[in-house]
Amino acid sequence: MKRLFIAIMLILLAFGGQAQVKTKRLKAYLSTTTFCVPGMTPYLENAIAFDCRTAVYKEFEPGKFKSTIEIQTVFRDGEKISAYSKIALDSPVVTDTANLSGAFIDQQRFSLPNGEYEMEISITDMNSGEALPMESITVKVDFVDGMPAVSDILLFDSYSKAEKQTACTKSGFDFLPRVYPFFGASDEKLNFYVELYNSDKLYDEGKFLVNYYIETVESSSRMQNYSFNKRFDVKKVDILLNTIDIKDLPTGNYYLVVEMRDRSNALICSNSCFFQKSNPSVNYDLEDLAGVNIANTFVNNITEIDTLRKYIRYLDPICTDLERDYSTSVAKSDDLKTMQQFLYNFWSKRSPMNPKQGFDDYLAAVRRVNMSFGTTSFPGYRTDRGYVFLKYGQPDKIMEVPDEPAARPYAIWHYYQVANQRDRKFVFVAPDRSTNDYQLIHSNMVGEVNNPRWPMEIYQGVYGQGYYQGVDQTEYARSWGSHAVDLYNNPR
Repeated sequence: MKRLFIAIMLILLAFGGQAQVKTKRLKAYLSTTTFCVPGMTPYLENAIAFDCRTAVYKEFEPGKFKSTIEIQTVFRDGEKISAYSKIALDSPVVTDTANLSGAFIDQQRFSLPNGEYEMEISITDMNSGEALPMESITVKVDFVDGMPAVSDILLFDSYSKAEKQTACTKSGFDFLPRVYPFFGASDEKLNFYVELYNSDKLYDEGKFLVNYYIETVESSSRMQNYSFNKRFDVKKVDILLNTIDIKDLPTGNYYLVVEMRDRSNALICSNSCFFQKSNPSVNYDLEDLAGVNIANTFVNNITEIDTLRKYIRYLDPICTDLERDYSTSVAKSDDLKTMQQFLYNFWSKRSPMNPKQGFDDYLAAVRRVNMSFGTTSFPGYRTDRGYVFLKYGQPDKIMEVPDEPAARPYAIWHYYQVANQRDRKFVFVAPDRSTNDYQLIHSNMVGEVNNPRWPMEIYQGVYGQGYYQGVDQTEYARSWGSHAVDLYNNPR
């Protein structure tokens, strides 16, 4: 009995807008997590962090300043409003607005029955009077009554035992969420909290196993030394509150995965969340590569340096950051064996049952994108569309609009599901109608470029119309036949 992944896990958005002080554009970041204690209505928690440096502060007492942000949240189920909130959030009081740093956070909880909702978030900086563009996000709450399940994973910076119950207290603790899932070189700890439900439905008594580990986004490969397990007594609700030392974790994009497994180690259910790590001091392990045995493998038949170099460069869209740094270096060398070892090691990790088949399938995909997306300047695999196609696969829907009035040529790609992310979209635009060089300007895929002002990249300033008015502009000049936003919201 296996429960499907909860779709939203972690959603990261960046809002952009204008403020009374033109050098400031309010920036906010959102994380969304869902939980469901058995026998109760599921709930969704939003944490929104506001960058102090981008908010407008006003003096309310002599020498004391604060920012006030209005946040309106609406959950829609079709035409029905399922939940609603409108609050005014005050920042911590400061005495010096010239040296602002850090962020202030709003946390809210919404009780929501299982279902799919459109969550609309509107944000206004009350001190500047400027509203940011409304963001609409599809969220799914999906806990099957009585079935074992893993909640969403909450990343946090700190926690404390709750002195009194608040709206967001969990298991007797209050958490300071880590809203932006980026960990720099100085961030040595990954703190997380997750709830495990209905293990008592597996057995009347005894224990079950929980595995938790870090894997790469690009290859779904578990990172060595970052895989752990723990046994729990069966009960209605267990919690996993833990810390992983990531001081030596290489630069890259990762998932933290939590699995419930039965006594025979069979997977029952799981969940995951995305995070990024920057660690420039950690290098590719050349000693591990030197020990890779390539005897009687497909790479033995690739003996031309230029061909090997080309095949290694083809890997760029699907490499981890650490692999990409090393592949760039090795592709410049004339070391045939090291190139062969790198190429075989790469595919043995991604396609362990048949590395050659993984390589052949990818090579066919590269040839396809080179044919379809190549330009006069770049082969297809080095273009933005080629990158997305090779990294995420064939889109479920492709909407190409080469000749819409008052618009640059654009394309919108829609993926129903990529790994644990649902309803992912990519927007590309070409500088003119005579080139095939479509550039990625926006995506709601975690880890990719996110630009809430993307419609203006398509419509503003087209062919000398002069609509573009600067970085603070948030609306584009709509004209007859403008369909980009509709196609994005309603792919077809």
